[in-house]
Amino acid sequence: MKKNIEKFEKLVKKAEKILLINHIRMDPDAFWSLASFYYILQKMDKKVKAVNDMLPPDNFDFLDAKWIIEINLNIKEYKPDLIISFDAASIWQLWEVYIKYEDIFKQKDFVVIDHHMTNSWFWSLNIINDKYSSTCELTFHIIEKLWLTKYITSKEATLLTAWIHTDTNIFYNQNTTSSTLITAAKLMDLWADFRSPMYNFFQKASYNKTKLVWIVFDRLQKSDDGKIVWASITKKDFEKTWTWDEDTSGIINRLINIEWAEIAFLIHELWDEVKVSFRSKEYSVWDLCASFWWGWHKLAAWFRTDKKLKVIEKEILDKLS
Repeated sequence: MKKNIEKFEKLVKKAEKILLINHIRMDPDAFWSLASFYYILQKMDKKVKAVNDMLPPDNFDFLDAKWIIEINLNIKEYKPDLIISFDAASIWQLWEVYIKYEDIFKQKDFVVIDHHMTNSWFWSLNIINDKYSSTCELTFHIIEKLWLTKYITSKEATLLTAWIHTDTNIFYNQNTTSSTLITAAKLMDLWADFRSPMYNFFQKASYNKTKLVWIVFDRLQKSDDGKIVWASITKKDFEKTWTWDEDTSGIINRLINIEWAEIAFLIHELWDEVKVSFRSKEYSVWDLCASFWWGWHKLAAWFRTDKKLKVIEKEILDKLS
């Protein structure tokens, strides 16, 4: 990884126009790693733009950085010298942006920064290490190695801190390491607002989301031995409570904390597909999700499908039996 970071440093120094991209339906780790690097590159007097097929979810608003994402950017006209991908485990997670501008991606210097064990190492220069709790932690490590911490203000530090609360579930998940805690301390020393992400992602809840949570717990099911717990959210539930899929954030973590539960999954019936989120205490839910053509982490994973809710529920339970 050290040699790849050195190569990356040379590419950044040489480039005048840089394009940043992260995976479709971005989560906090994907967005904050990209956003923090966006601001640092600006301070280095680089021309920089960020692209995705979708804007960040509304619950990212509190850090006032959503505006950096351009969903209609004409990459051909922008003509970047360097493209950097954050938190995407495969080329297809870059979705329509990649498909539309595939020729440009193949022509330009392209760097992949990611921490997922499922990453396919899909480009020529990959900075990938699944020992890090998140892409944000890895990004901070790169920033340190490139001597760029002088560009980090309270804003960038807070952006990078946001992943600590989401990807580690406030230091509870097993991906929390001594390196994670040291990085958190360094960001606090850089004047990160440590409490704001914690409040906005874990403590704050709208009236409508609270109603949705009650529906989930009212519909909760468990296996005979109590080791598997699950629930489902239908399209009608979303309509009835005036909520969206982003309002389900954090619910799956409540399910896995149920006593005796070893695996928890939540089925989301969306308008054009079904999404299933998993959490586990030991069992590799990544292997399970990979059998449905997706994955993520060993103990936290998800997939999407065009199958009906009840059909996919039965298939999952059959695989777990």
